[in-house]
Amino acid sequence: MRKDRFNLRSFTSFSLLFSTIIMSWSGIILYIAPAGRVANWTNWQLMLFTKAEWQAMHTIFSYLFFILFVIHLFFVNWKAFLTYIKSKIKTGLNRKWELAAATLMTVVFFIGTLRSWVPFGPVMDFGEKVKASWEKTYSNPPVAHMETFTLSQLRSNFPGITTAEMMKVLNDSSISVSDTSLTLEALAAENKIAPIRIYEVLSSVFNSSKTSQPQGAPAGVGKLTIKDVAARLGKDPSELIRILKEKGVDATEEMTMRSAAEALSVSPHDIYGLFEGK
Repeated sequence: MRKDRFNLRSFTSFSLLFSTIIMSWSGIILYIAPAGRVANWTNWQLMLFTKAEWQAMHTIFSYLFFILFVIHLFFVNWKAFLTYIKSKIKTGLNRKWELAAATLMTVVFFIGTLRSWVPFGPVMDFGEKVKASWEKTYSNPPVAHMETFTLSQLRSNFPGITTAEMMKVLNDSSISVSDTSLTLEALAAENKIAPIRIYEVLSSVFNSSKTSQPQGAPAGVGKLTIKDVAARLGKDPSELIRILKEKGVDATEEMTMRSAAEALSVSPHDIYGLFEGK
């Protein structure tokens, strides 16, 4: 065989290696990335890429890995694979213990992940805490996924203001608006800014930040801990814990609002309202 001839086996092996690295690294990034409502609103980036770009890379390279796996198994090594299958049909499987151990491990990981067994549950809980911690650095939108709003839909946050007035303010602030049917996310992409910037400009001009902010629980309240909620409400965590204990819930500062709500068979918003004194 000529050495300069394109080698499909080497190509597939190298491609599998690169795909595994990118797929694994993007998976780690997505494990700690903030929730979509925060990432999309603030145009969050890590290592030059947004969350949406990391998600796209993870998905595409996962598909590529599967395609390369099929090529590697059925096109590159198909003769060796068929020979192995035929030999095992005739002589039987010699590595029964290894097969049993691999099968058992896969089943345990699969069920353990679904049932949140230790250590699978704590691993996922840790990831959720890291995701929630981004909200202390980046702002939540007044309404979840407000980046999907058009200017017309955004008018409800600015009573008495017309779409034309909003366009004028944005254009005067060097934010070009050519089509009012575009979402804030699309407008932000055209102007190379974050969606939150558009909202901040409109709020500062129309002085509506106080009235436009919806009252009650913030977006993603279920992931907040009792300590986080106490800080938002300007209250002592022990006061909120006492309220829950009076309801029969043995709470701690690190207990999430979702856990507290499940214990009382209510929603996290109901618990937040209880803490607010409503």
